[in-house]
Amino acid sequence: MAQPDRPSFREASAIVPALEAAFMNFEAVEQRLVEAMGVLRRSPDREWSWLHPGTLAMFRQYRPDIMEADDQPMRTIALTRVEEDRANEAMGWIVAVVPAGIARRIMGIALAQLAGGDRARVEWPAVRKRLGREGAKMTTSAVRMRYNRSITAIANHENARSLAG
Repeated sequence: MAQPDRPSFREASAIVPALEAAFMNFEAVEQRLVEAMGVLRRSPDREWSWLHPGTLAMFRQYRPDIMEADDQPMRTIALTRVEEDRANEAMGWIVAVVPAGIARRIMGIALAQLAGGDRARVEWPAVRKRLGREGAKMTTSAVRMRYNRSITAIANHENARSLAG
């Protein structure tokens, strides 16, 4: 039984201030990875422009002719450096922790699904189907558990790094 003047060891935030804020749990890691996938989806396809150097967007070709003097220039949804840095950091977690192969494919398919639509749930049968022959060897529960283990491994890795340094 804990004494009233001393905090219990079960209350981590009472022993080390801001400890809970420093730790990354499953939801925090998943949210950062979904955010990173959203940034990847919004980023331009640079290879396409390299493969088609002679093409120019039609809007840029006719816009100067129809633009009035008081018109505001069109603003695009450009990525900020902070967004790109956060996305690169989050994708670096996958490279550092998740082994190459089926586990990374599962992560990519599930995160793309979360970033593209309903952020509340992943349709595991659809993920399994997209895996093709590799997915046919596994159950939907096995696919979900691989994903959960990968997210948990990333959270553990990041928490160990934050405590070490």
